[in-house]
Amino acid sequence: MNKRTLFAALCLLLLPASLIFAGGDKESSQDVEEKVVRVASQVPGLITPGSWDGQVFSLNSSIYEYLVEINPETGELDPVLATSWETSDGKSWIFTLREGVTFHDGSTFDAEDLKFTIERTQDPAVGHLKKNDFAIVESINIIDPYKVEIKLKESRPTFIYLMTDYNMMMLSSDYDYASKGESKPMGTGPFKMEQLIPKESALLVKNTEYWDPALPKLDKIIIYFVPDIEASISMLEADRVDIVPFVTPVIKNRLASNGDLSVIAPYQEHRFISLVQGMEPFDDNRVRLAFKYTMDPEVIAKSVAQMELNEGIFYNEVPVMNNQAEYLDLPLRERNIEKAKELLTQAGYPDGVTVDLYFASDHPFGKELAQTIKELSAPAGFNLELKGYTRDIYLSQYWLKAPMCITGWGARADISMLLNYAFRSDASWNESHINIPEVDVLIDKIRSEVDPDVRLGYYHELQKIFYDEGTIINVQVPYLVAVNNRVVNYRQPISMLPQYKYMDIK
Repeated sequence: MNKRTLFAALCLLLLPASLIFAGGDKESSQDVEEKVVRVASQVPGLITPGSWDGQVFSLNSSIYEYLVEINPETGELDPVLATSWETSDGKSWIFTLREGVTFHDGSTFDAEDLKFTIERTQDPAVGHLKKNDFAIVESINIIDPYKVEIKLKESRPTFIYLMTDYNMMMLSSDYDYASKGESKPMGTGPFKMEQLIPKESALLVKNTEYWDPALPKLDKIIIYFVPDIEASISMLEADRVDIVPFVTPVIKNRLASNGDLSVIAPYQEHRFISLVQGMEPFDDNRVRLAFKYTMDPEVIAKSVAQMELNEGIFYNEVPVMNNQAEYLDLPLRERNIEKAKELLTQAGYPDGVTVDLYFASDHPFGKELAQTIKELSAPAGFNLELKGYTRDIYLSQYWLKAPMCITGWGARADISMLLNYAFRSDASWNESHINIPEVDVLIDKIRSEVDPDVRLGYYHELQKIFYDEGTIINVQVPYLVAVNNRVVNYRQPISMLPQYKYMDIK
């Protein structure tokens, strides 16, 4: 089929971000009755599906759609472009697709598009970030235009959760994403791209042909790409934007007295303190244990987030969140400086160690966490040299190469996805360079086990190994979003994808 996209002229509402800082005029009277929400977002890198780096959640989650979405209230999967899915063995999956769905260019969404989207993950020209995950797909059989059978090379009872990854939006088999993905993104989502000014702003307008006639509730979304969180908050306080994500606790406290604004926490995120097994001094487990004995979770909670432990901020030594069903409640390690010194001496460091600690200085909680663990570990002989860089520089130049680091990770509803990305010895995102054969074996068992009770047992075994020999400390912090109180029904589940189609203004 021949697919064409018709882009309208730029609405007067869309002002360059530079004009905002100069105090540009408010929206013209012709838009007064329209429902418009303005978002201050991080400056995006690549936005093409498959290579999207996760910096433009507001943009891509509004233009594109997924087979399923996570319900932020229940944590369950809700149907979107797939109306049902089933498997008896975790190896053969049947997906029934929603009929009557069209892409923004007017073409029909059907089984060919699902097949194309998955096969595209293996296209070397794309360099798809989900290539390894979907290499398990053996075949894709189109049963009819709205029913597809996906056969896997081995059992994956939680395969459906791969469809919630932010790079797995459904794409058109006839659209040229290679040449248009960065300038004219196009999907089936509740909003269409009307204008994109790279690195500056974007205007999204309501998709009047959306498959659910009750959605979206907004007429327009204006996204301003702002590189500085302080500038974003100034815009919020001046009523130039309505939503600012990635807010820090300091900013939350600053906004507390403003009756027009609220700060919400849709979900928790990981801040992994990685003690890199593949580099000195943490190649010796005694050093890793020594560092863990210097920590004080209650001090971390208060210093980093101005919160009480287990009341908005959580702490453990495993790659599972405290509020997830798979979590094994292991006792917190009591702070013991003498024990830490003893372990360092046994490992050959009687005079202590100096370690460079790398982190993203502009990412919420990073700077505060780095300073806190530096001070807590110092009495035992750990001299942490803090190396803070903006997140783009940290990820591009130092991540995966540092002997110690703090990295923000989004949680996954299916924890096996995170384990496979970050904790297999051969994982491409294995920032702690963990290389424990028993961990690899258990990750593989978790991913393939159909029986949920048996799978839970494997999760518990894995966490015991991490407690005794692991390479991380897991500080779980709230993902904070500042919102103008005129905005209602802000939804953003653990998948990190905002569901703006439900949002409204009062």
